[in-house]
Amino acid sequence: MKDRIIESVSKYINLYGVKRFTVDDIAKDLGISKRTIYKYFDSKDHIVSEFIRLSIEDNNNKTLEAVEKEETLLGKINAALLSHHKYKMPLDILQDIEKYYPKDWERIEEQMKFKLDLMKELVNDGIKSGKLREDINVEVLSLILERSFRAIFEYDFLIKSNLNINNAVKEIEKIILFGILKKEE
Repeated sequence: MKDRIIESVSKYINLYGVKRFTVDDIAKDLGISKRTIYKYFDSKDHIVSEFIRLSIEDNNNKTLEAVEKEETLLGKINAALLSHHKYKMPLDILQDIEKYYPKDWERIEEQMKFKLDLMKELVNDGIKSGKLREDINVEVLSLILERSFRAIFEYDFLIKSNLNINNAVKEIEKIILFGILKKEE
């Protein structure tokens, strides 16, 4: 039942964001009473927090699986940076999570750190194996990636640029990995 409630919440969050649906909406959607929902969750906020926690946990696990499946360093880096999760969390709710659910926002920040740490590990492995230049300052690269990720979490930037998070990550990856100079003929 708990999974069904989270699935319903996922649907409502995708439609309305984190604040514009009620426990009544979930109960009606599932054909159950609010009392049944409250057997599993203390409040709507608890449900939203659990949805966020499960989304992040799923994303982290699927990211590790995707990295493991890749054979090339470039494939592993790409898999580490992109989002992989069962619950699609729309970008526009991130601002609301930051505003209304600060503890859950900390989890999102931890997820970003998880991805950056994974990226640093892949870069260090690439340097050790000779696939990447030895003169790369991994801390500077990490700082660039972190600041770039923070920029793409700005909903207005993505809308104005006509991008989603994964497209923006691919653009960052393309610039960082391949530079901005044309290949000389």
